[in-house]
Amino acid sequence: MTVTSKKAPLRLVLDPAAVLHHRSAPVRTFDSALRHLVDEMYERCREWNGVGLAAPQVGVNIQMAVIVYEGRRFAICNPEVISAEGEVDSPEGCLSMPDHSGLVRRSERTTVRYRNVQGKGVQRDFEDWLSRIVQHESDHLFGTLCSDRLAPGATFGPVSADEAPEEGTEEVAAKPRRRSRRAGGEEAAQPAGQEL
Repeated sequence: MTVTSKKAPLRLVLDPAAVLHHRSAPVRTFDSALRHLVDEMYERCREWNGVGLAAPQVGVNIQMAVIVYEGRRFAICNPEVISAEGEVDSPEGCLSMPDHSGLVRRSERTTVRYRNVQGKGVQRDFEDWLSRIVQHESDHLFGTLCSDRLAPGATFGPVSADEAPEEGTEEVAAKPRRRSRRAGGEEAAQPAGQEL
């Protein structure tokens, strides 16, 4: 699918918009229009205090998302989780469902194969918080919201005043309170991706 450049600023799409609940089309063309969209999404992600933003959240029906976290930023296109280990339940919210959150179960470690914005294949391992962000954004590309991945017995609803995330921690809420099924351990640094 080819991305067409828009002059109007990107707008955040809110649930229950249909684009958030359907599988997006794979990215087939890696051109200047895609790079322009990625740059705009980086800006909106920062403006909206997110750590990630998926194309369907701005009304674009393609499998592409941007991650902006701890001074790093990168785009993923056509992601595929090829392995996952461990389980962690942590609070999560979403820009497209403002002021709501719930306890979401995610894999603690994932290996993801995707294409970068130039179309090059990358395979990369993610752990802990960055793994959660990548899973959250990848889910958006297949019509799955964080409210669809709640931990057993958890509910997704309005955030009370004492639970509100700190400034700059929207999308996936503040660093997780670990509820890991594996013995403790410190968060590992993320290795660089490998081009395929």
